[in-house]
Amino acid sequence: MRRLPQLESLRVFEAIARLGSFKRAGEELNVTASAISHRIADLEADLGISLFIRHVRRVELTMEGERLAAGVRRALLEIEATVAGVTRHERTRLRVAATPSHAVRWLAPRLGRFREKNPKTEIDIVADLALVDLSQRTIDVALRFGGGLYSGVETEWLMADTIFPVASPGYLAAHPPVTDPHDVLRLSRILDITAENDGSGANWRQWFEANKLPLDTIGDGMNLNGALLSLEAAASGLGVAIARKSLVENELRTGRLVRLLTMDVPTNWDHYALVLPTLSAWGPARSFIDWLKTESSASSGV
Repeated sequence: MRRLPQLESLRVFEAIARLGSFKRAGEELNVTASAISHRIADLEADLGISLFIRHVRRVELTMEGERLAAGVRRALLEIEATVAGVTRHERTRLRVAATPSHAVRWLAPRLGRFREKNPKTEIDIVADLALVDLSQRTIDVALRFGGGLYSGVETEWLMADTIFPVASPGYLAAHPPVTDPHDVLRLSRILDITAENDGSGANWRQWFEANKLPLDTIGDGMNLNGALLSLEAAASGLGVAIARKSLVENELRTGRLVRLLTMDVPTNWDHYALVLPTLSAWGPARSFIDWLKTESSASSGV
């Protein structure tokens, strides 16, 4: 039986084939460029074929390299899936990442219902604005409010979102009634500068454009960083903020915040759940994502 190449050499080869660069593969694997080069040189010598065509700043797979890359990729995915199935069989603690606003305003108030249906599954929630790299295996499911294009993961659509202005009852009582979008121009506006610049459409610019208001007046207001801070400022009577529907359901229900006008403006981004393909069928992750879909459907209908 012919001796197979070392698994580590094949893993290095797959990373280079996928990234098109020795340097980027080394950064991903935390290995020096010299070590990467030696690995591939040994692998090519062992196989007796050339796997890459070397260019100045990139590498290109040869025909033999293409065939090997496809097979190695399938094999590594199978090994990863098998290992995950064995090592996670008994684990029931699910690690979830979400943005602070979504974790606090949407997820946390609903977690009790998930616990009731899945009493054996413990959940750790990481609330952070930083994008989590699921390949690092520190998080099982990531919740995203974004454009929906995420590589290397399974992406499950949860729900769309809309925006509208909100303010506290006390603030509205102290100002003339708002019966037309132009009336908002007379009020103090609270701007979430993160949303104003991230392309989400969950901002005053989106609302101004939808209501044909002068865009040069958008910046006339208080600038704050983040949805949580902006909504809290509005609830404290500091002015009018743009709110995503998903974040203010409880405040509207209790009357802590009041929405202005009746028109909902769609955001550019939607809500998604991301999971590695090797974990998509794992019981706790699958149950959680299915539960998210049910809750999202109910939330969208509010």
